[in-house]
Amino acid sequence: MSKLAAAIDTMVLPKLPENYNWKEKEIILLAIAASKQKARPFEGEYRAPWLLSDYSAATWITTNRNREEKIGEDWSKTINVNWAIRLPNGSLLTDPQNHKLLELNKRIAFLIRSGFVGHISAPVTWKAAVSVQLQLTRWLVLYEKQFRPEQFGFAQLDQASLNSLLRVIAKGGWVEAHMVVRRLLCKMYQKTFNESCPTTLLDSAYELPSDVVTKISTTLLHSGWYARIVRGKYEGKNYLKREHIADEIGEPVESLRASSKFNAFCRQFEPELEYGDLVVSLFQESENPDHKTRTFDDIIHMGAAENTLLSVSSTLGTILSAHRHCPDMLPEPAMLSIRKAHSQASKLTRPSGHYPFIPVPIGLAYFNNAIRFVHVYGNALIDYYLAAISDRLRYPSLDAACSSELGIKFTVQINGLHKPVSDVLGIKTFSRKDDRLDFDAIRKNPTLHEALCILIGACIVCIGLVKPSREDELTNMKRNCLRNNAEGYYLHFAVGKSGGGEVLQETDRPIPLISAKAIQLLQKLGDGLSIIFNDKRKVASNLFYLPMQSGEGALGISRRLLNSNLDIFCDYTGLDTDNFGRRWYIRIHEMRKWFLLLLFWSGKFDVLDAARWIASHTDSSHIYQYIEREFPGEELPKLEAEYAIDRLRALEAATGGKSTRDEPGLHELYDTVIKHFNVQSLSMVPDSEWADYVEVLRKAEGFSLEPHSVRCSDGTGELTGIVVSFVLRENAL
Repeated sequence: MSKLAAAIDTMVLPKLPENYNWKEKEIILLAIAASKQKARPFEGEYRAPWLLSDYSAATWITTNRNREEKIGEDWSKTINVNWAIRLPNGSLLTDPQNHKLLELNKRIAFLIRSGFVGHISAPVTWKAAVSVQLQLTRWLVLYEKQFRPEQFGFAQLDQASLNSLLRVIAKGGWVEAHMVVRRLLCKMYQKTFNESCPTTLLDSAYELPSDVVTKISTTLLHSGWYARIVRGKYEGKNYLKREHIADEIGEPVESLRASSKFNAFCRQFEPELEYGDLVVSLFQESENPDHKTRTFDDIIHMGAAENTLLSVSSTLGTILSAHRHCPDMLPEPAMLSIRKAHSQASKLTRPSGHYPFIPVPIGLAYFNNAIRFVHVYGNALIDYYLAAISDRLRYPSLDAACSSELGIKFTVQINGLHKPVSDVLGIKTFSRKDDRLDFDAIRKNPTLHEALCILIGACIVCIGLVKPSREDELTNMKRNCLRNNAEGYYLHFAVGKSGGGEVLQETDRPIPLISAKAIQLLQKLGDGLSIIFNDKRKVASNLFYLPMQSGEGALGISRRLLNSNLDIFCDYTGLDTDNFGRRWYIRIHEMRKWFLLLLFWSGKFDVLDAARWIASHTDSSHIYQYIEREFPGEELPKLEAEYAIDRLRALEAATGGKSTRDEPGLHELYDTVIKHFNVQSLSMVPDSEWADYVEVLRKAEGFSLEPHSVRCSDGTGELTGIVVSFVLRENAL
């Protein structure tokens, strides 16, 4: 038994006052017992219902809110953690010399997921926390002479090193903390020139002299560091193999691929991938770079986002709070101040980027095209597709099915005339013999499979733009999600970010007819495919049950798969690009933001509670925080000022400005305005003058609005309405 456990067991209970009755004493003693139990170090077995693999396994397979499924001996749709990661010293975390470090990581991860440490709301959040653990592990190994993690784990971490870590993360994320670019450049330079890389080059790693780049590129080419891109827009072009680089410098390849700074550095050695000022994705499958693609200058000069640093700081706090369970391998958290380290580092961060707001003309253009595709072509396309892949005896190949008389059976109505959908869209084959992307051909003569992908993208738009949804909610929606009654259509779904832990709450929300039609099309497609393929997997009951390009089976649904269908829909629509050559490729979270902000923009505070409800937020303050964070430009203070002006007018009309017990914040604002003009009532001041003053007052943050929900006091907690409070700053104008 540990010293802490022994100390807890020998604690003497306090003597309770004699005037406490037995029930009060019982409550106090139960609270003490619960606190003692919560403070105890974990001494149980490292087994849990969520851990589907053995604790000792090199890869943990864990549950995913009941979406996981075992097919034969293999699990699918699980949340997995690979412990066999490459460390900067070249070893694997699972190697024998790293046994203590591996065991520490596993224990912390187990305790967090099991609720003994911190508070994790979902499996994906837990995996993100484990990712920070592993990044911290790799950083300590990078400086192993100082921290000796193979012996002491995280225990040698002190305030100075914590300050240093968060500062360097603030400058450029974990890639900067692990000195990935500097280490790689040293390796490249040594290999090319057989000498150490000069400090001057290390300090200007993103802007290397052209002669140095040429010599290094030639050496790397002859040494097998390059490969050709095998898919996407840049198929056949040379690029530095990220897998090879990962092995050379002891980095996980996934973190290299995800780093904008690392890719910007590599682009100096990848001249075939130059695309103006943009650092494009290696495996871009759309016609153009997307609207979020950054320029080279933006990437190399930007620090980490505020939210990135905040997330790392919060997770480090959770990790350190496991000290009582692993006292010999973790530092005493009372001796460290993460808040202090975060405060110093946050000055080096950049403001967090938000989901971009879809420009209204772009959103409407996509919506109009999606409605047309769903309404006009939807049923005929799905019937045509299912017929083409179902009768394999009659047609020797799917292309033969498309080139036969089959296509004329499925018609659409155009200008009052019924025409085969294949003729209207220009469909001649099921798929392309040449897998290379041809976007002009997709627009003029799509294959049957491409036309179906365009339709699926259109269905996503028709759902997402008018029913604000999270990606996770749409991706995992079941096919029986549509409800219909006398009031209209409702969408039944599991609410993302709900329930906590392994449980998701389910609910219904109303949807318009076009969304219901899009869902009905997906239902028809899924029902037909699951019968044709005789698929008994869980995924076969999903709304988005989508066929492979070959037509030979169905794919497991993922966010990437939905995005690829959205991309082909956007390329088919073919909107203009911006000055950098980027096209707006619409995403589910952007559609959610578009709906909510346009709803608020049109209805303002009168629709705030409706926005909360349709977005499945639990409190009006939550949806308003989202609106404040995501609202484009500087329009929100103006809208708040307009709302305040309307409320002051109503107050003046109802009470003449006389104080009542209701809404003290509004009356305080009223008093501030009339004192400013030295009058007894707003009616004594020209309307435009006091309204202008209220706008100035709000712009100067003299007051703020704080919406919050009102709940029943009967213990049910049911929401009954919304109140918008006015909070004045001291010494307001």
